[in-house]
Amino acid sequence: MRKIMSIIIVLAIVVIVSIITITLVNKKAIERKSYKERIDEVLADGKEIERKWLIKKEDIPYDLATETQDKYDIKQTYICFNPEMRVRNYNDGQSYEMTIKNNMSEDGLVRDEINISITKEQYDNLVAKQEGNTIHKTRYQLFDDGQVIALDIFHDDLDGLAYLEIEFANEEESKAFKEPDWVIKDVTDDVNYKNGHLARNGIPEE
Repeated sequence: MRKIMSIIIVLAIVVIVSIITITLVNKKAIERKSYKERIDEVLADGKEIERKWLIKKEDIPYDLATETQDKYDIKQTYICFNPEMRVRNYNDGQSYEMTIKNNMSEDGLVRDEINISITKEQYDNLVAKQEGNTIHKTRYQLFDDGQVIALDIFHDDLDGLAYLEIEFANEEESKAFKEPDWVIKDVTDDVNYKNGHLARNGIPEE
């Protein structure tokens, strides 16, 4: 009888563990779908509506090893500053992209943005026209309370600098968003913290 009870208990534990595992996998799949849908939503109209905060790495409240949806090693090189044109190398050649940004609003919140996937050959041709310094950063993207959270940790000459960035679907949404209590300050309207300025002038002096 004890042997039978032991077998039943073991089987019950196996079933419970299986149910928990399946539930967690399904939850992750649902979160991932919502994450991708949110990215598509904020990129839909060719406008970048983005707020940016200066942060300290040690104050980040997320476990980047387990909560990160996407992680990118980014090398970002400018080929023109007016209009702003840049190329990116993602994850050491996994993909390449050219971005054109223009018509920034006075508060730094809104810009026209065009992103174009390019080949390695096109990237090499464009990066040869470099202006300023190449920016090297690691981006961790997470999904929290319906928002895609981007955490940029800078390296090399910009080591020690870190940003929180969130892109929104519209201006009303961005202005209604309550900033986290762990950020240092909102630098959305400070041109000194724009990546193009960093490529030319380095970390701003406080």
